[in-house]
Amino acid sequence: MFKSTNYINSFILIVLVALVIYFDSFKTISTQIQTILPNSEQKELLKKFNEFQNSKKILLFVEGLEKDSLNKLKIIENELLKINGLKLEKNQTNKNFQKFQEDYKFYINNFDKNSLINLDIDSKLEELRFNLLNANFSYFFDKNDPLSLLEKNKIERNYSLKNGQLIIKDLGYLSIFTINNSINSISQYEDIYDSIQSKTNMYENIKIFSPIFYFVENSRIIQQDVRTIILFSTITLILLYILILRDIKLLINSFITLSSSILLALFISSFLFKELSIFVIVFGISISTVAIDYMFHHYVHNHYEKKKKFNKQVFLGMFTTVGGFFIISFISFDLIKQICYFSIVSLIFSYLQFSFLYPKIGFIYTKRKNINFHLFSKIKPSIIILFSIILILISLNQINFDSNLKNLDVENKKLNQLENFFNEKLTNQDNIPVLIKGNSINSLIKNSKILKNKYPNAFIPLSTLITEEEFLERKEFLKQININSIKTQLEKKSLDFGFKENFFDTTYRYDLKKPDYTLEDISNLGLEILAFKNYLITYANVPKNQENEFYKYDFVESLSVKKMFEASLNSIYKELILYGSLTILFIIIMVFISSKKNYLHTLSYIIFPFSLILLLSFFTSFNILHFFMLFIILSISIDYGIYMGSLNINQNNNEAILYSLLSTFAGFGVLIFSNINALFSIGITATIGILAITILLIILKRSK
Repeated sequence: MFKSTNYINSFILIVLVALVIYFDSFKTISTQIQTILPNSEQKELLKKFNEFQNSKKILLFVEGLEKDSLNKLKIIENELLKINGLKLEKNQTNKNFQKFQEDYKFYINNFDKNSLINLDIDSKLEELRFNLLNANFSYFFDKNDPLSLLEKNKIERNYSLKNGQLIIKDLGYLSIFTINNSINSISQYEDIYDSIQSKTNMYENIKIFSPIFYFVENSRIIQQDVRTIILFSTITLILLYILILRDIKLLINSFITLSSSILLALFISSFLFKELSIFVIVFGISISTVAIDYMFHHYVHNHYEKKKKFNKQVFLGMFTTVGGFFIISFISFDLIKQICYFSIVSLIFSYLQFSFLYPKIGFIYTKRKNINFHLFSKIKPSIIILFSIILILISLNQINFDSNLKNLDVENKKLNQLENFFNEKLTNQDNIPVLIKGNSINSLIKNSKILKNKYPNAFIPLSTLITEEEFLERKEFLKQININSIKTQLEKKSLDFGFKENFFDTTYRYDLKKPDYTLEDISNLGLEILAFKNYLITYANVPKNQENEFYKYDFVESLSVKKMFEASLNSIYKELILYGSLTILFIIIMVFISSKKNYLHTLSYIIFPFSLILLLSFFTSFNILHFFMLFIILSISIDYGIYMGSLNINQNNNEAILYSLLSTFAGFGVLIFSNINALFSIGITATIGILAITILLIILKRSK
């Protein structure tokens, strides 16, 4: 007999699938660890940095300085140049930049005070004439500064040229490729990465590295780990539900409801957030196993078969859990908000279906063998609570808060080693990138030079230019030292030493136009400036061991995800304590409302899991997800406290709670097998909480 209510569940699922596909909700899911950072200007700057050509370098190193090594390098170069979007950097200075430095030489370089004080034009001309006449080959001298009035900048480099090719001293040949500016998406990075790997995998004794490799490799590691966890969890849940339910109709409907709840939560969240961390999806799938509790408690108490009245215990359990998520969602940290909103939508949707739709569909309860948790129930709730308080007090002294984002991300040792190799061999120091801000090109150059003068070892390309203020100051200085007089004397005396007339005509020219840069001029010089909001930005590579010193300048912005994460955590530390405390207070109030006469028994299901989870502090530092999951476990464990604290508890409660625990463990517990510390932190916290509830079910003495 056709019954329309039997197909409402399936119809809802079909509609949700269509909506998710039509609006492409999956596109908001991101595997990048930066996604968990709260939205801020720094996060936008981090994305903007990826548009700089400097962040898209690909370094190719071939070990050895023999001819075979050079031939191997040329073969690989030719192969890589076939990849669309790659080009080889030429081993030469930008001609426009070179001309600019020559033209403005006396404005950029510092004068040697000793040379000015002890200036002897005659002896300099004599020395120059002697060298020109007696040199075996052409004698090179600086025609713009033949009297050596400017300081000579000594630049020590670990790389040089051999056979027209860059080499790292005593190690091997080096080539540098750049990626087109139009390539910015993960999918484009993946195409380039795969092409590079396919063309270089067969070669030995080579190293190839690019910052974009982190995007691709870490993303794939996370994806693979998440896929494995979801597959393992799904298979475990299917097997568990088959063994428990043994009702194919109920089993199918339950999976349809859970799938629908996840899709609805994803659909709504995709409108609320530009990007959703993939961790939210994993957590959302896990939280759906908590929602199955609502089905179990209705099912084993014959609500579906006999269409009993409203189940107050299940409602209070759901309301407390959702209320906990709602309070925590006020913490201004995007990852927490995403998880909370996703969970609230998923839990409410599942509750509504399990509580109101399923009784209309109707499912026949098959009674099983009685389950009695209280065969060993000897310990009073007061003793459990006292013991828990002692554990909490001991653990509080051990808690150490870990705000290092790196400890939540994938540890890519292979890429870390490659990056360190190129840093050490090319710069002799470990560098990190930062951004420099300015309201105009001139102020940006000025800020760059301030930083460069203070920290000479920093690599700041824009500091090689000259500001308007410096131009005017140097022009005045050149007048003071009477550079025109020096030039006149040089031209006059040079004739006495046999030099041709006008030989020094272009020497010591300083009557130049004040530089008035445009973005196009900067680009033509081979330098990079980007417009961002109402100001301009450029990049710099600074020594890592002086990292903290740079951030005291208000025009320097950190590109360290770790720094951003720590700053955002420090900013929400008080919020975490406040809303965490409010969540605990809310749960305690709900305990009192739901079980006034059995208050201590229900309270045990909160305080005992809380104390065992805090014992983790003896073995590891607590990160943001440990704390977050701690409050979530309290919101979940109160469900069991309400069920077991009920005055009309019976064997059906035991059965429903056993099924719920197994289901929750299958959803959250499997996360302890994750190689990603973020998911492992959620998994270990949930597992300890579930273990604590199981212990209470066995040992806690019930009041009469």
